[in-house]
Amino acid sequence: MIKKVLLQEKKMKTRDHYKSYVLLLMVAIANMAFAQDSETEDYKQQPHSFPEYSENYTKNLFAPKVKPGKTFYVSVNNGNDKNKGTKKSPFKSIEAARDAIRNLKASSGLPKGGIHVILLKGTYNIESTIEFTSEDTGTSTSPIVYKGEKKGEVILTGGVGIDTKRFQVVSDEVLLNRLHPKAKGNVISVDLSKDNLASYFPGDGKYGQIALDGHMLQLAQWPNRGYHHIAKIHERGPTTRWLKPGEKPMGYSKENPTGGKFSFKEELSPLVQAEFERTGDMYAQGYFHNDWYFQHEPVGTVNEDVIQLLHHTRYGIVNKIKSIPRRVRLFNVLAELDQPGEWYFDKKEQRLYVWPIKGFEPGKSTIRFIGTKNKSINDSYAQPGDAKTKQPALSLIAMENTSYFTLSDFIIENTGNLAISIKGGEYNLLASNIIRNGAGMGVKIKDGKYNGITGCDFYALYAAFSISGGNYKTLEKSNNFATNNIIRNCRYRGYGVISLSGVGIYFAHNLLHSMNGAVVYNTTNLLMEYNEFYNIGYEMGDFNVAYCGANWYTMNNVLRYNFVHHLIEPGGHPVAAFRNDDGGAGLKIYGNVFYRPGRGSSQFDGPLNDFQNNITMDSYMAWWTLKKDTTKEAIQKKWDQLASVYGHELPKGDKGDFIYIMEQLIGGKGWLKSPWKDTFPELKAMIETNPWAQTFGNVNLNYMNKVRNPFHIHGGSGTIEGMESKKKGRFKDLPLEGSFELPVEIDLDAFEDISALDFRFKKGFKPMKSFKPIPFEKIGLIKDDFRKKPLDKKVYRSQIYERFKNEKGGRYNAKIVSARYPLPDYLK
Repeated sequence: MIKKVLLQEKKMKTRDHYKSYVLLLMVAIANMAFAQDSETEDYKQQPHSFPEYSENYTKNLFAPKVKPGKTFYVSVNNGNDKNKGTKKSPFKSIEAARDAIRNLKASSGLPKGGIHVILLKGTYNIESTIEFTSEDTGTSTSPIVYKGEKKGEVILTGGVGIDTKRFQVVSDEVLLNRLHPKAKGNVISVDLSKDNLASYFPGDGKYGQIALDGHMLQLAQWPNRGYHHIAKIHERGPTTRWLKPGEKPMGYSKENPTGGKFSFKEELSPLVQAEFERTGDMYAQGYFHNDWYFQHEPVGTVNEDVIQLLHHTRYGIVNKIKSIPRRVRLFNVLAELDQPGEWYFDKKEQRLYVWPIKGFEPGKSTIRFIGTKNKSINDSYAQPGDAKTKQPALSLIAMENTSYFTLSDFIIENTGNLAISIKGGEYNLLASNIIRNGAGMGVKIKDGKYNGITGCDFYALYAAFSISGGNYKTLEKSNNFATNNIIRNCRYRGYGVISLSGVGIYFAHNLLHSMNGAVVYNTTNLLMEYNEFYNIGYEMGDFNVAYCGANWYTMNNVLRYNFVHHLIEPGGHPVAAFRNDDGGAGLKIYGNVFYRPGRGSSQFDGPLNDFQNNITMDSYMAWWTLKKDTTKEAIQKKWDQLASVYGHELPKGDKGDFIYIMEQLIGGKGWLKSPWKDTFPELKAMIETNPWAQTFGNVNLNYMNKVRNPFHIHGGSGTIEGMESKKKGRFKDLPLEGSFELPVEIDLDAFEDISALDFRFKKGFKPMKSFKPIPFEKIGLIKDDFRKKPLDKKVYRSQIYERFKNEKGGRYNAKIVSARYPLPDYLK
């Protein structure tokens, strides 16, 4: 006997019995999923089902801690770079300490125990990138450590400040008439026409960022949180999604806008039209077509209640989902500056307006403009440093080819494209830092080994961090990592708040919440474990907290022992927990707890994906998949399409060109060569059998409670149009080359305390055969040397349970959805 449910073949009378039996044997050998037993069907557990699997990633993760042989001190308040660097005679700058270490290395070498550089309390203004190179590297016995004297008291800040005594309450009648009625008497302003700061506020979609007393402020918009709603679409407008090769989009100009037109359901202030006629600089943001596509579009005209966009959009303005209205807000609108913490820069008159937050004191409070002077602000709607920005990511601190080098216990804020970059080297560590208030990304780690981030807090950034490393072709692991971090309130929408790529990345014990973006990974041998995700994706659709897709080289990505809860979607397209999209392969979802995970726990329709030993509660489904091709003729047709389409109708290497993309990384037919053929023999078996379906997948040994449709098999295609299909697949549509068993019901009484979101099994509970108890108590933040006071899980999880216990997703309610948006810290 091979698999109980795979004997569904008896119901598939159109298939050849002998052929099915042979394929079943292939699956058993390739996946080693089950033991042969005539009486029972015990599951032969896979390597990642054992706790010690972590040791492949955690062994030697951190460099040894040693007592420093020498210490230098830096003080921004009473230091001098000509001093000796002692506590009584400190340096003034980080660069002076760096140069002193270089001189010491050149003259006598590093002392045993290495060197600590202690920055004393104060705010250090960083005017240009602080660069560390191989000259600044330490060793395993003599590391280099830069740290704040006390966590939370040493600030490294970018941007440029302005004397807040210069601000005056707006009293001029002309200026007052431009303000929202609420703002009159509350808003202060300053003329910046002689300050040469225009590069920080370029306008036309790039509006810069401002921080006041450590808080990132919000550019004036309508509404303040969430979106208003399109009541009527007057014109769809020209689109670019379906342009033919060589075809150009419809032309436009500011004098002759050609974009789509719409009206809001909510009443638009006449001040907005007057403002646009004066400035011509306003944007509309939101979901004009589908809930998975956030747009940032320039406004062309405002004519009474009708908004016209300046030019074409990708899909046009279309009421695609009948159950949820199209949601849009206006951005960069002085007339809607109507609450504390909002600001606006009048590009035409070079005047800055701010409604100050509580505690503002002229002369004592600090306002900083965030960006990169003379390089313009980064494009806050594209990943910093990527092709869309057409400029490199300029960081506050750059570490290239350093090793055994640590930065810890700092607040790093007010940064432009990037706060910190680490490139190459090994055992470079960012620990116990707060990284906040950035126009772009917090940290970028590229290449090297054992480089990582631990015990840090990331918030009020566009994106948190990206980590890459390892070698796809040789399968050499990088062991680069992110552990025990809090990531919250980042502005990026969709996949990319955290980006992971490469081989052997470790992502564990992190807490992610309160934002509309999360993790994207294109990796091999990733381990993502003991993380907690909640209140993510509350405005989006077709979204997941950890996402990969459309690749076959993504083998052995293990997502285990994570806790995903309270993903309460706004309606429309579904939000779910984990996904391998567009026929991607190699994902292993094991031992996770999903409580109210949006529409479902997992989504995949490609080969070699597993969903095992998980618990799903209060959800529409446990697994979402597509009906795929399984007959010999259909499989061959897919191969023929792959050969004919890419390079002709679609560019070579476009999403879906699986073989070409894989070979660029692992070499020509790399899956038939070492080390791939030895490490992943199942990849060869999959390609030769059927790579177009859920081939060799294992969906079994799972629990569920209050799951309405455990397996949702979508009957349409995976295209944009096909997803709108109402067709449903059937259980028998799944391929024989895999194991697919419905989850088993579990009672909530099996768990310790639902109201505290404590999903440990009670003592005495006996799980079903072969189900391994999930180490739930280990999930989330942990106490260690780098996070000495983690959040109390019982306290904050109980608060989350109370907050959302009566709130349901699935049906759109504007008031309820808007309430999900976290308030800025200064308004709490």
